[in-house]
Parts: sequence; C-alpha cells; structure tokens
Amino acid sequence: MLTLPEKALFAVIIASSIAYFAYRAYVLVQLLLRADKREPEDRLNELGRRVIDAALDVLLQRRVFRKPWAGALHFLVVWGFFVFAVNTIDHFVGAFLPGFDLFGSTRLALYYAALADLFAVLIIFGILGLAFRRHVLRPENLTRPSPESVLVFTFIAGAMAAYLATKATEIALGELPNPQFHFVAAWLARGFAQLEHGPLAATAHVVWWCDGLMHLVLVWLLVIPTKHVHLVAGPFNLLFRRFRPRGQMTKLDLEDETATSFGVSRIADYTWKQTLDLYACIECGRCQEFCPTHVSNKPLSPKKLVVDLKHHLLENTRVLLRKQETPALVGGAIAPDAIWACTTCAACIEHCPMAIEHVDKLTDLRRHLVLMESDFPETAGTAFRNMETAGNPWGLARNDRTAWAAGLDVPILAEKGSTDVLYWVGCSGSYDDRCKKISVAVVRILKAAGIDFAILGDAERCTCESARRLGNEYLYQTAAQEIIETFKSHTFKRILVTCPHCYNTFKNEYPAFGASYDVIHHTTFIQELIDSGALKLNANENPPPLAAYHDSCYLGRYNEIYDAPRRVLESAGQRLVPLTREREKGLCCGAGGGRMWLEEHLGEPINALRFNELAANGTGRIAAACPFCITMLTDAAKGDARSVEVMDIAEIVAQRI
Repeated sequence: MLTLPEKALFAVIIASSIAYFAYRAYVLVQLLLRADKREPEDRLNELGRRVIDAALDVLLQRRVFRKPWAGALHFLVVWGFFVFAVNTIDHFVGAFLPGFDLFGSTRLALYYAALADLFAVLIIFGILGLAFRRHVLRPENLTRPSPESVLVFTFIAGAMAAYLATKATEIALGELPNPQFHFVAAWLARGFAQLEHGPLAATAHVVWWCDGLMHLVLVWLLVIPTKHVHLVAGPFNLLFRRFRPRGQMTKLDLEDETATSFGVSRIADYTWKQTLDLYACIECGRCQEFCPTHVSNKPLSPKKLVVDLKHHLLENTRVLLRKQETPALVGGAIAPDAIWACTTCAACIEHCPMAIEHVDKLTDLRRHLVLMESDFPETAGTAFRNMETAGNPWGLARNDRTAWAAGLDVPILAEKGSTDVLYWVGCSGSYDDRCKKISVAVVRILKAAGIDFAILGDAERCTCESARRLGNEYLYQTAAQEIIETFKSHTFKRILVTCPHCYNTFKNEYPAFGASYDVIHHTTFIQELIDSGALKLNANENPPPLAAYHDSCYLGRYNEIYDAPRRVLESAGQRLVPLTREREKGLCCGAGGGRMWLEEHLGEPINALRFNELAANGTGRIAAACPFCITMLTDAAKGDARSVEVMDIAEIVAQRI
C-alpha cells in the first residue's frame, strides 16, 4: 500500500502525463486542422464498411501479416496492448483504491488474470523477436537501429517483466487471492518467497513503482514526435483510407476563380488525410521493397519521402500553428530529382500496412511545378507540346494514325455508323513500329471470332494520361473533354483497349467527368472469347513454350487483372515460369507516371532490371499486355546476349488461331 506522500507523488505524475499527452494530441490535431481543407474524397462514406475493415486490419493485423514472421511478432505486441489496457487501469486506480479490479470479484477477473500472465510472456517474446530482427538481422528496408528503438523495446519488455514481478511479490506476501490463475507469476513467486518479509515487502514496493512508471513512459512515447505516434494515428488512417479507385486521380477545378494555386508547394497544401498519413507511418520499409526507383538506386524512396515530410511538418510546427508560411518542399525537404523519378506503379500503396497514399503526394507536387511554375523536364515539355498539337506524344501526323491498318480492311466507325465494339487502338498501337504489330494481332483475333468492331481512325487522339501523371492537369482535361465529345457523336456498346493506361483512364478517371463506359482490356476480352468458344486456338505444341509473364502495374495493382492474362497464355499453350516478383509484387517496367517520355539518367535502368528478372529462369519468351511494357522490355532485350523475345499476349494468341 502506498503512503499518502507516495499517493500524492503518483497523482502528480499521472496528471502530468495526461496533461502532456493532451498537449501533444492537441498540437498534432491542430496541424491536421491547418492542412488544406479541400479533401477531394468523402472519407466517411460507407462508414460501416470502413469501421469493419479498419477493425479487421487492427485486430487481426491483416496487412502486417503479409510478412508472416514479422506479422506474428507484431500481432503479439498489439494484442498485448489491448489486453494490458485493463491492467493499466487497475494499476493506476489501485494506487488510490487498494484492491480495485475493473472486473470486480467475478469469474471474469480470474480468467483475465490468466490471460494477462500469458500475454506478458508473449509480449516479451514478441519484443525480443522484433529486437533481434531490427538490431541483429537488420533487414535493409527497416530504419537503422536507433537509441529510441532500444528505449521502446526496453520499456515494453520491462513493463511486462515489472507486471509479472509485481504479481509474484504480491503472491509471495499472500496479498493476491486465487494466485493459481496467475500461473506465470505464481511460478516466479517461488523465488521471491525465499526472501524475508522485510526485503520482500520492499521489493514489492519497488517493482510496483517500476510497473506504473514504465506504463506512463510508454504513453509518453506515443505522442513524442517520433514514429510511435502511429499507434494512435494508424487506426484512424485505416478508417479514413481511400475508397475511390486506386487509378483515379483527384480532379482539379481549373475554373475555380477563387483558387490562388494548384497542386502542392508547401506542407500546409496537403489535405488533412495526406497529413494523417505522415503520422501513421511506421517506417517498416515495405513500401520501398518493390519500389522500382528504390531498387534501381534512384533518389526516391517512398519511405524516405513520407519520413522527410513528417520531419519537415514537425520541424515547422510553431510556424504552422502561427499560420505563417513554411519553406517550399521541392528543393528543401524533397529533392527535385525525387519528384520526377516516380513511375506511379502503386507498389508502395499496395504493400503499406497503414494504407498510406504515397503517389498522390508526388503527383500533387508535380501539378504545382507544371501548372504554377512551368518547371518540368525538357523531354516532358516536348511530349506535352506534341500531345497538344498533334494528338500524340511523338508529334506525328494525325492522318497517319491508321497507317498500321493498311490492307487489313479495318472498319472506321464514322463510316460504319455503329458497332458493338469500339477498338481504341491508342497512340503506341497506332504509331510505334513495334506496337503496331499488337494492333494487327488484335484485328486478326476480332475477325477470327466474328466480332462486330470498328476503330475511330483519325478521330482518335492521345488521352494525355501520361501528361496528367506528370502534373499537366490542364492538358489532360482538355483531351478528356475532346474524347468524351467524340464518344458522344458515335454509337457503340463497348470499348476495347490494349493499353492499361487507356483502360484505367476510361474506367476509373472519366466517371469523374460525368462519362462512364463499358470498357474492357484485351486480355479479359480474349479470355471471354475463348471461354465462349468464339475463338478456337491450336495450342498443341510439344513441349509447351516456356514463358515469363510480366504484370503491368496499371493492369494488375491498379485494376486487379491478374488471372485473365495467365489463363489466356495457358490456353495458347504457354507454360508459365514462377517469378519471385509477380502479381501484386511485380516490378514496374519503368514507363508509368509519364516516365515513358523522360530520360533515365540516374541509377540503374529499371527496364533492364525487370528484363533480367524475367529472363533469369531460362525462358525464351517474355509475355506482357501493355504497349509501354512491350517497348521498355524490348529495348532492354536489344542489349542482352540471351535470345529472349518479348511479345504481347495478343500476338501469341494470333499465332495460335
């Protein structure tokens, strides 16, 4: 039992801790409130689904368990916090009301005693495992071990040890009823029972204080400006996570006369959710494990991006609370080269256990540089001008858009009047010599299956999707309005595309412009034709060709089309080799995010890295389903001594008709 002075001291410590916690929480909330209020997405829609998903992610650690070993250890620690919340209350209140138990004298209190003892051991085991992983194994993606992490590990494990010691000394003193339920503490009590009453009582007093103080220090660590604030911010970030399609960028209101700026220039320009992302980061490094810029040694790591933004935010706390202007992000907290390195492949978003949205932070910075400062790479400017004046990134003549179809008797929709399937050829399929072969293969497939189709011909133009990812929202919206008007003037039922970027644009972006279409990617469409029997393939080749399939980011991670391409290849007699990085773990080819039109002069070529991965298993063929990927991988193959052909799925299928 505490003496009166001790109770007074403990009360002061608790009050100080609560006051400090409240102050830090107030500051962090105020920083959220200082963020840009123009959050483009309703973060409270489908609230029931949000609550359930967030609860499952927190309670079951679903996202963390993508790495089973680390996930299991983290699971033990997280659930330990939940279980010991009751003990913490009992401990603090019991300082003033001896014998207090939140569960009273019910049977539940006894069951909780056994559960608490069990989790005290499991938490210590989990902490030791995590500490071993961080300080001994040292995975590359984890933040380097720091005194702070040692402190946290020590206090968590120490709090559990102090709890067990407290209960053990109480049992040894005969002060704890039903000691058999504290089965771990009861075992430890045998050792304490060897002490005489005086030393035993003094030891019990000391470990009681250790238990209480360690729990208070842990609460402090939650709100000190470190990564451990994620313990509070993480569940909220999961609750408010993105529900709009991953491939849908926010639409800027370029006609808003009250807007003084577009995009993001300073930290306060980010929305409250983008700011909350910074609090939620646990610096686990999973975002950069499959990031093409990080693995190719470029100056962009999604983890470093978020951490640097968080540090910049906290360093400018006083400035923000005073509503003063903070330094520009680009050239300060964020290096200019990092801004343009991103391929927007979404690997960071896919693998983040806290649902942080990295890509939008970069594309918003690009938007400001392009729209407000006209600051962008020279090659991007060339592509912008060509897209605007000629309707394609190369600046080639519009009337050459259908040259690839010469002699194929491909119907033009304006001449035909109406059609079931509008085949959107795209810029690469119309102008790029390598990708024209894909367009020819698609036409062969459509004719073999008896599909009623047509193309727009010269009426087709670039969607400017690459321009939008590079920050040129004005050019993108201009092109979108033109294409939508073109669609309105023609009659068709479905849009067939070979380019995942065009597919994502029509499927996920155009609804924000009031235009929704039934759009399908050619891999899914071919699978439908095979399943329905409309397309017959001769796949009898012995042995079956060995092929590696490359997942396009905008087909896979953005639109979850993984199975259809593989089923088509198998139907075409291909034997697929397993890859270390495939499906949601697939490595980008390096062309997304407008990088198709920018020079790559830093680090290693991403397309070469990916080509080497795909060709490493002795395969003689690499299959893909995106013209950008085909171009990038074909370029990488040119400098390789191995005889590996790069083919689109449509080309492989056309050979089997």
